[in-house]
Amino acid sequence: MNKKKVWKILDGSYKPKKKPIGPEDVERLVAAVQQECFWDDRDIETWDAINSGKIDWSGNINEEKIKKKAKKQKTN
Repeated sequence: MNKKKVWKILDGSYKPKKKPIGPEDVERLVAAVQQECFWDDRDIETWDAINSGKIDWSGNINEEKIKKKAKKQKTN
């Protein structure tokens, strides 16, 4: 660990890399929807990813939709 990272952790400015949304996040979202726990920021990110079609309710990434979107943006 380098000195800069240590100081960022100590002063509170360190932001760890985001972990991709996976099946465990979808399971937590289902629990939040069923009101077994409170919604947090990660649940909202998961909800947005499902609604935009990036992942499905099983937590699998929808690669076809991502490829189509990239191809569409490339042509515009």
